[in-house]
Amino acid sequence: MKSCVKLFWLTIFTSLILNLSLNLMFASPALAQYFTITKYHSDITIQNDSSFTVRETIDVKFHRSRHGIYREIPFKYRDEFGKTITTPTTILSVTDGSGKSWTYQAKKTGSIINIRIGDSKRFVSGNQTYVITYEVENAILFLNDHDELYWNVTGNYWKADIVNASADVSLATKEKSKNLWAAGFTGTFGSKASECEHEAYDNRGKFITRKSLAPGEGLTLAFGWDKGLVSPPPSWKKFLWRINLQENWVFLFPIASFLFMLNLWYRKGRDPRVREAVTVTYEPPRIENRSLTPAEVGTLLDEKLDPRDITSTIVGLAVKGYIQIEEVKKEGLVFDRSDYYLKKVKEPDEALSSFETELMSRLFSFAPSRLSVSSLKNKFYKDLKPLKKTLYGELVKNKYFLINPEKVRNLYFLTGFLIIVFGGFVLAFLFPFSMWKGFIASGLTGLPILLFGRHMPAKTKAGALAYMAILGFQEFMNRAEKDRLERMGDKDLFSKFLPYAIALDVADNWAEAFEGIYQEPPDWYVSPGGFRTFSPYAFSHSISSVSSSLGSAMFSAPRGSGGGGGCMCVVPTAGCCKILECCCCNELVVLVV
Repeated sequence: MKSCVKLFWLTIFTSLILNLSLNLMFASPALAQYFTITKYHSDITIQNDSSFTVRETIDVKFHRSRHGIYREIPFKYRDEFGKTITTPTTILSVTDGSGKSWTYQAKKTGSIINIRIGDSKRFVSGNQTYVITYEVENAILFLNDHDELYWNVTGNYWKADIVNASADVSLATKEKSKNLWAAGFTGTFGSKASECEHEAYDNRGKFITRKSLAPGEGLTLAFGWDKGLVSPPPSWKKFLWRINLQENWVFLFPIASFLFMLNLWYRKGRDPRVREAVTVTYEPPRIENRSLTPAEVGTLLDEKLDPRDITSTIVGLAVKGYIQIEEVKKEGLVFDRSDYYLKKVKEPDEALSSFETELMSRLFSFAPSRLSVSSLKNKFYKDLKPLKKTLYGELVKNKYFLINPEKVRNLYFLTGFLIIVFGGFVLAFLFPFSMWKGFIASGLTGLPILLFGRHMPAKTKAGALAYMAILGFQEFMNRAEKDRLERMGDKDLFSKFLPYAIALDVADNWAEAFEGIYQEPPDWYVSPGGFRTFSPYAFSHSISSVSSSLGSAMFSAPRGSGGGGGCMCVVPTAGCCKILECCCCNELVVLVV
């Protein structure tokens, strides 16, 4: 008895599984969609400007209650040459047979416009009519001997039978075409079958299928007419279609960003014009009762505190008699190497600028009277930020800048960085189907801010005048003539202006101009071999070595401080990124960690 019961339930279970499998294998797509399209008719009206209006009337018989239907209309095609053609399509209305509007949502997904027709809170059943009206552009083919509309009437996306499919095409032109061409195709995508009747007359074409269309099959028509009746779209329209602003509107942000920054730089980032041409000057600009320091001259030139601005100031302090530079030879395995010592000769006084006083104070905080340049390595970098603050503050105080130029650059850098990072997520959220476009657009939007931001610090009128005077002084040192130097009759002229030559990067030319002109050996530089015969040009190489050693030691930072390669000196953290400040170029750098 028990074995019979088990056999009975096993038989029932096997039958259910087999029945379910057969249903899944052979279920009609029409049943899967719970409806059949009893009639599918399309009225197509072609306008003079080559656009056309499509009015689709779809009669549907629902086998079960559903919310509605989907209609999928392609708006991108790939032609036989592999070129992508976009046909801008605008949905005008979706109504029933009496003209009453259906609730619908149209959304682009890839190359398809998906029209979801129906109310999610309301079911429909039985016979329903859906009338979809839309306008299409850029779909007419302008061939050599005639113009043609090649159009997939029903599409091949229906998972339901279409009992009857037909289409009427008409040319809304005043003139009649002497010749008309018509052809119809049925079946799956790419099929050349022609189970379709068609005729063309009086600027019209009629197409109707001979038999019903199975799921995945469709009706495609070809309707041609004489050239000249329909105008091709103008070039500007083709351009707009090509860039496809409707899909690529996010790329308007980079253009707007560039134009905005260009306008902002033109209005606020340029220095005021004070002089048409550079006039040669024979000394550095002065402020009140002193000359500008080499660091101030170098910073006014490029609006940044560079390594050579600081090293030239140290040489300048030596020239003024506040420190002494001593070269010491140290034996090596193969070659001797030089190290340099800075010796304090006297304390800073009122004759020095705030920056020079601050620099001396911080240098000799490591050793009160004498220190080696090599001892500054991986230590002095911590003093660079307050030194920059002092120098920029002095330039603002003297009204050469209204705002600290470094703060201006950093403001634009941070703005551009935030737009690139957070703007990408915002645009990706607004553009969910092409997130990569949002991130690319945000990157391109922030880029003009980063690039223009480097040039946004602007001088005042006083700063612009000083800048022009610096260019004139640079021109003098760069092109100094021997007879002019001799007439100046200053035996310390070379040393006097050497710090400025270093800051303005013309030290070699300045030294070469003094060949054959007697100059006093500098007492502020102690060389192991002394100066038997002083040569400014040979001495400039020694100073170049001093400057290189100073710059390398003062701007080096241990790797643990955030400076890969010993360049970064400030390491504030921002979320998943570190924003580092380069000691050499004063630029902020983002490191993703």
